[in-house]
Amino acid sequence: MLFMKITVSTIGLLAALPTALAVWPIPQVYGQGSFNSQVSRVTIKAKGNIGTIANTAIQRYNTIINNESFTAPVNYNQGVVKTSGTFSGLEVVVADYSDKLDLGTDESYTLDIPVNGKATLNAKTSYGVVRGLETFSQLVFANGKSKAIQNTPIHIEDAPLFSHRGILFDSARNYFSVKSIHRILDAMSFNKMNVLHWHIVDAQSWPVESKTYPELHAKGAYGADMQYSHNDVRGIIQYAKERGIRVIPEFDVPGHTYIVGEA
Repeated sequence: MLFMKITVSTIGLLAALPTALAVWPIPQVYGQGSFNSQVSRVTIKAKGNIGTIANTAIQRYNTIINNESFTAPVNYNQGVVKTSGTFSGLEVVVADYSDKLDLGTDESYTLDIPVNGKATLNAKTSYGVVRGLETFSQLVFANGKSKAIQNTPIHIEDAPLFSHRGILFDSARNYFSVKSIHRILDAMSFNKMNVLHWHIVDAQSWPVESKTYPELHAKGAYGADMQYSHNDVRGIIQYAKERGIRVIPEFDVPGHTYIVGEA
């Protein structure tokens, strides 16, 4: 049986390893075999108490993987692959199921997928589970009328190289609906990013609700249908947290406050 191990230091070898390239970002340690395992239906289950964040992620990825027909970009022209093993489910274990999320949160995980039988995902925190499930979802691909995992057995050890991996998002100059922000957060989670810097107000508009000074959003938003209520903001923060993303809001004062004059 062929078994290859890839580390960040040997990234130059990846050109010949299509399965590794299918995982994004590329894991720090990636080992693979030469078999393919058939996947009839993905069943992800927790072992013991793993907390709300990890349980929510399990439910989300069970739905995502079973409902999508994903083909890795490096395999677009690949036909149906022959399988010689059968995947029978993924068991998730987490050491600390606290929902605390900050700059120092451990997002590491280890994922093992055998040729036959049950795979295991071990993480130190709930957010390591979130990252590991995203990696696992990238390994399950459409294979004719079923699904498969290529080049098993697979062993992955991964952790982010950078503690802050984020984007700056501006909803002051251009209003985005809550649904649109959810899509952005989904895209961030698919890329294992963890910080949404929300530039929420600026000189052009004040779209967020203020209970102390209600005229700020009443006169400062582009329109009555272009405002973020407290419930909207709470919902966005929770939606982000479930995907391992912290929301950092930016309120520009005393500069960039032309719109405040309207109130």
